[in-house]
Amino acid sequence: MKIYPPLCITSRLLPGARIGEAEISIEYAHVTPTGQQCYHWFIDLKNSWHCKNTDLHSAAGGGTLQEGLESLLGFLGAFAEAIQYEKRTGEKCEESDLFPVGLTDWAIANVEEITMLECTLMDKRDELIVE
Repeated sequence: MKIYPPLCITSRLLPGARIGEAEISIEYAHVTPTGQQCYHWFIDLKNSWHCKNTDLHSAAGGGTLQEGLESLLGFLGAFAEAIQYEKRTGEKCEESDLFPVGLTDWAIANVEEITMLECTLMDKRDELIVE
């Protein structure tokens, strides 16, 4: 596997990215009977707080690590925008519970970088993580 900037090998020795005070890592978890690729992802903040899950999966037919990371960044961006919307309007937004509350401040502070990296991954599909 080869990884190209702006992606990197994280401290978990997995492909991922550094955004602000966090490292985002991803790896393959398993393939469902319907052919969906499930991913195991990690977000590690420098204050030693972290979250992880295997709830991210591709469409039927599988997916690459780069596509999984792109999808994760899309959900993180939606999470940050939902939190900002709630703070602005006082109205509940369903995307605000996509991730644990411990990621709220980091996601809001880094929403632009999250979105820019997601766009870079879309523009360079399968060029930044070559398996």
